[in-house]
Amino acid sequence: MFITQDVIFHENEMFFGSPTSSLQGEYRSSEVLTRDNTEVLTFDYSHVARNELHEEQPLQSSRLEYTAPREGQQSTCHGDQLTTSGDGQQPVCFGHQSTEQVPEEQQTLQEEEEHPIGPTGFGLDDELQPTICNGTEQQLQQLPRDFPSDVISDPSINSSYLNSHNQSSSTPDATPLRRLPERINRGIPKPTYEADPKCKHKYPLSEPNSDSRVRYPLNNYVSTCHLSESNKSFVYQLSTVSIPNSVQEALADSRWKDAMNEELRSLKKNATWEITDLPAGKKSVGCKWVYTVKYKADGTVDRFKARLVAKGYTQKYGIDYTDTFAPVAKINTVRVLLSLAANLDWPLQQFDVKNAFLHGDLTEEIYMDLPPGRSDPDIRKQKVCRLKKSLYGLKQSPRAWFGRFTKSMRAFGYMQSNWDHTLFLKRRNEKVTALIVYVDDMVVTGNDPVEQAALKNYLSTEFEMKDLGSLKYFLGIEVSRCKSGIFLSQRKYVLDLLKETGMTACKPVSTPLAEGMKLGIDQNQGSIDKGRYQRLVGRLMYLAHTRPDLAHALSVISQYMHNPGEQHMSAVMRILSYLKGSPGKGILFRRNGHFRIECYTDADWAGSTDDRRSTSGYFTFVGGNLVTWRSKKQNVVSRSSAEAEFRGMALGICELLWLKFLLQDVGVKCGQPMKLFCDNKAARDIAHNPVQHDRTKHVEVDRFFIKEKLDSKVIEVPPIGTDDQVADILTKAVSSDKFSRFLDKLGMCNIHAPT
Repeated sequence: MFITQDVIFHENEMFFGSPTSSLQGEYRSSEVLTRDNTEVLTFDYSHVARNELHEEQPLQSSRLEYTAPREGQQSTCHGDQLTTSGDGQQPVCFGHQSTEQVPEEQQTLQEEEEHPIGPTGFGLDDELQPTICNGTEQQLQQLPRDFPSDVISDPSINSSYLNSHNQSSSTPDATPLRRLPERINRGIPKPTYEADPKCKHKYPLSEPNSDSRVRYPLNNYVSTCHLSESNKSFVYQLSTVSIPNSVQEALADSRWKDAMNEELRSLKKNATWEITDLPAGKKSVGCKWVYTVKYKADGTVDRFKARLVAKGYTQKYGIDYTDTFAPVAKINTVRVLLSLAANLDWPLQQFDVKNAFLHGDLTEEIYMDLPPGRSDPDIRKQKVCRLKKSLYGLKQSPRAWFGRFTKSMRAFGYMQSNWDHTLFLKRRNEKVTALIVYVDDMVVTGNDPVEQAALKNYLSTEFEMKDLGSLKYFLGIEVSRCKSGIFLSQRKYVLDLLKETGMTACKPVSTPLAEGMKLGIDQNQGSIDKGRYQRLVGRLMYLAHTRPDLAHALSVISQYMHNPGEQHMSAVMRILSYLKGSPGKGILFRRNGHFRIECYTDADWAGSTDDRRSTSGYFTFVGGNLVTWRSKKQNVVSRSSAEAEFRGMALGICELLWLKFLLQDVGVKCGQPMKLFCDNKAARDIAHNPVQHDRTKHVEVDRFFIKEKLDSKVIEVPPIGTDDQVADILTKAVSSDKFSRFLDKLGMCNIHAPT
């Protein structure tokens, strides 16, 4: 704990979100104790901290400094001012609270004059020795809390206070008082949140408790009491291990050191490189270590993983690489498979390929620096690694690995889907097995357990595989399976984001954007840190995988990445405040007993204040579960609301067709027309009949496209009321009541909410 003139700093705490803030800490007026629980009496500068954090909690006590009166004097108190009478000595006990408002700059200058600090500052071990008056404890307890306003402005009191310390420092029976250090500690963010007292388990790291005077602690908004014991164990384990930030930090831990040695052994076993001299005219690429933790299905730590990654951004096209494209799994496809698994009660198994990129062969001549952490600097300066196989970080490594994996899957009889090239299917006797791969992470599901076991054995012979058990954690998404269905959330990701941005103690809000809010470009707007804004938006964009409630807000703030202003940063901060109120919210896939495909589309005509383009949005459902969604500004300006809705309908039909073809590959057939819900009557009439030609002659392609699908009975467009159009939250900022009601219809819930 560090005490300065106007603020108390606590180690491992940060209560100001901006990393460039000149002040980080929390104002407190509670009793301050030393490490041995001895009370330290010092001034209470709570008048500086008159903000909303402490409006609801009155001060518990007034903190005073005092010395004993000289012989023949009698101590008296006036208000909160302890004075002495006798020979006219100035009072030595006073407070700094005042009923008058003093400007902040004046307070700061005044305090610096009243309490000067030496050029070197105070040391933590330096002590003053004030004398404690005998028999004054009862008087101090009866002191009123407010001090007269003239106490602060009286310079004689201040000089007397300094003199009294000098006079009393040599008193033999004095109580030790720690000196105040310079304000050098900027604080460290407090990690994660505290466990619910009703739960059996305790979180390894906790948020400031009620004594820290946080009005909105995180444990009011997230809990694990609704989770099963296995899911609780997994959730707790996610925050038990810290990731090292440097090679030196990793080498200090034997677990990470062993992981690095294991990686080097794997590289040597696969003959990834050979040590040689760097040829003249060639340049080598650098490399670095990346650390992560792999968990088992029960939440326990499986292994510590250290990955040696090449710095591929230094490669040059045509010299070090040519083709680089390699597909990755669409998160929409993953949600479709999870919806099918919930409806058909399919098991979900997860596998991991160890050192996947090492299985790809290289055709280019590439040289790389030796791995960092070696204890032989002379060799590092003279020798390099000539890569013979692909390595993580190289631009061509994903393509080389995926080509190798695809060849193996086809050899085992699996078909590659045309609608997602990372989805491999095998159908036999009305049974299906599906495998979807994201780089080296795989999820296997289906209703053929025999084929799944055979696939596992085959892959183990082709690659070095790791069976991770039931699906629990995939691409940063937490998967919880219960009787109600399959629940997806990014709880840990949200909590980490709040901690990194210093927003763990902020006041939550009920909607991502204020009702009716429209952002635009203001030429007179104040400048902000552009890089910080882009990083925050990038971190928030990854939440769109499980948070359709953020789709419209993220679509809006991402339009101003090139020139953000204060209003745009305020919108980002509001989204973080919204996440504070529901960090564990996600999507629940239920067993609904059908496989209907439905879509809700809507558009906000001329909603953009910058270019008057409209915003389209759609939600699609498979088997009654939300699987895809989108909020996007249209590419052209629409002349009417009907035209804007019409373009939105065409966008929704494209998504419906993709879902239909994907389900056909899996073996699920939809025998009835897909439903497209649109609340605009004019757009529905145009789709069915060639009416209002003047409004539609410039959108003929979309009109004929929709008309063709209607005539072939592929889709149907039933009417729907505006109050039931859930896609409305994808096009504009709505009220909190409407927003909450539509989220319930989408199947969003929060199983981590406290009871």
